[in-house]
Amino acid sequence: MERLFQPISINSLKLKNRILMPTLDPGFAGEGGKVNQRLIDYFVRRARGGVSFIMVGPAVFDPRGVGGTFEYRIYRDGILKGLAPLVDAIHRYGVLVGLQLHHAGRQANPLLIEGSAVAPSAIPCPVRKTTPRTLTIPEIEEIVLQYGTYARKIKEAGFDAVEIHGSHGYLIAEFLSPLANSRTDQYGESLVNRTRFAQEVIREVRRSVGNRFPVFFRIAGEEHVPGGLTKEETPLIAKLAEEAGVDAIDVSAGNYQTAEWIVPPMTLPQGCNIPAAEAIKQKVKIPVVVAGRINEPELAEQILQEGKADIVAIARGLVADPDLPLKVQKGKLEEIRRCIACNVCIDRLFQEKDIVCTVNPEAGREAEFELKPTFARKRVMVIGGGPAGMEAARVAKLRGHQVSIFEEKSRLGGRIEAAFQTSFKRELMDIVRYYEAVLKALDVEIRLATKVTTDLAVAWKPDVVVIATGSIPLTPPIPGVHFPHVVQALPVLLQEKKVEGRVAIIGGGTVGCEVATFLAERGAQVTIIEMLSYVANGIPRLLGKMMKDTMKNLGVRTLVNRKVLEIKEGKVIFEDSGNVASLAVDWVVLAVGATPRDDLVNSLKELFQETYQIGDCLEPRKALEAIYEGAKVGNQL
Repeated sequence: MERLFQPISINSLKLKNRILMPTLDPGFAGEGGKVNQRLIDYFVRRARGGVSFIMVGPAVFDPRGVGGTFEYRIYRDGILKGLAPLVDAIHRYGVLVGLQLHHAGRQANPLLIEGSAVAPSAIPCPVRKTTPRTLTIPEIEEIVLQYGTYARKIKEAGFDAVEIHGSHGYLIAEFLSPLANSRTDQYGESLVNRTRFAQEVIREVRRSVGNRFPVFFRIAGEEHVPGGLTKEETPLIAKLAEEAGVDAIDVSAGNYQTAEWIVPPMTLPQGCNIPAAEAIKQKVKIPVVVAGRINEPELAEQILQEGKADIVAIARGLVADPDLPLKVQKGKLEEIRRCIACNVCIDRLFQEKDIVCTVNPEAGREAEFELKPTFARKRVMVIGGGPAGMEAARVAKLRGHQVSIFEEKSRLGGRIEAAFQTSFKRELMDIVRYYEAVLKALDVEIRLATKVTTDLAVAWKPDVVVIATGSIPLTPPIPGVHFPHVVQALPVLLQEKKVEGRVAIIGGGTVGCEVATFLAERGAQVTIIEMLSYVANGIPRLLGKMMKDTMKNLGVRTLVNRKVLEIKEGKVIFEDSGNVASLAVDWVVLAVGATPRDDLVNSLKELFQETYQIGDCLEPRKALEAIYEGAKVGNQL
């Protein structure tokens, strides 16, 4: 990883390596962006992990430009000054800190601003479903001055750099894009005119902060919307931004219509913005930063080696594992807890909530989950090698306990193995690979192909028993459910049961969509039958959107608001708007949920005083809850 750890200069700054954490608002600040200890702990933990630079979040300077609840509203008294402890805490680890100047334009949250949103033109926002008011030229000139004023204040507050947000469909991006700009004056029509506002902002910021203070400019390399910005246009915009005075171009993608490109889920390829960044890199002389699903160090190094960008921006990857840079430096690549791009974190932000991370329960809970050595070493038996059991074992071992995992299958992973069978979920294997590597490094005893009985548990003499035996598929009370052509989804996904031809899947939740995609990719004619009015229930929004697009492209048919009444040879009978209808099938796959596998719980609780029940054997849910409960139990032993 030679290039990844080469220093690089941006104006007067020298970055110790080429890993930058871009803006990802974690939602931990108080209302209006008030700094608290939780926010400091979160960013300090990333600073300790070896990143060179952190953009700590979006700073809104205009009350009309607020996009989210937790953004730093630096137009309010005390908010910018209150960021000083955060900056100081990060600086103590030799990490540079930037703040992003942000105005949401027509994408402002109507519940968080007074009056209507403002934009270059009165074109309705297709996502917010509101129509902004057209900015007058005097108002544009006033906003330009505001950018400069607050850039200077950011410098005076002790930050090392400022970033001008010109991406993601916000105000500057709206001036740049024909999607939101229909002006016929000097700010509209031609590409150069549409770039005028951005150039004026950059020049005013540069005038206000001086020649030596670094200024970044974030741009959507492509908007991925018909009629929006393309990678053929954005290099010219980047060149004009360079001439106006920016020191680095930060390349992302998308707007609210294509939010999946802002924070790409696992259905998009890793490094999906590389072509756009490369096109910009060929046009400018200043450093180019690229973001977008760069969670593999090998990919990051390749980008730099091939000259497609100068710096890699990793946000969710550092949420998942803040020690990623240090682990790469030490050659411990297999021990990186890799982001799986499930977008649970982003889904929470869409709901105006703080983020959580599926694979890292410590994210945002740094104080709660600070590892402390145990005072009393215990002999811990973990029954079950799924996510809950593996995490409990990891944390308990780190704290100093003697830990053994007992897994009845011949491999670790539990139900995750079924989930990563679909093509776009292959990265879920990284969860298992991570635990295998870490548990091996920690010398945790792993007993595979070992079914625990009460006799075995008594003979082993544990001080603590952690039950993480998972769940079993639910069989619904539908007449005909026991016919030989009716199977559960998990054996299908694990390729233990071959299903082909005309297939009806009962249930359109996570597992139903996974098995539908899996079978359609292999040529089956798939129909999902779902009682709710929609499919992909429980799947994070952006991932769910792209999963539905994938199924549609594969020809998967979805029948919603239908209740299955009976399964017969060759057909499924269901209720459709009060009428009875049928579907001809060769196979029926059940994906209607799971039930706890808790047959050992009562007997073990009677035998052992300290017994814990975690994960799906407590209540079937997601890996998010399973890993969290494993960490929680491991910390309290």
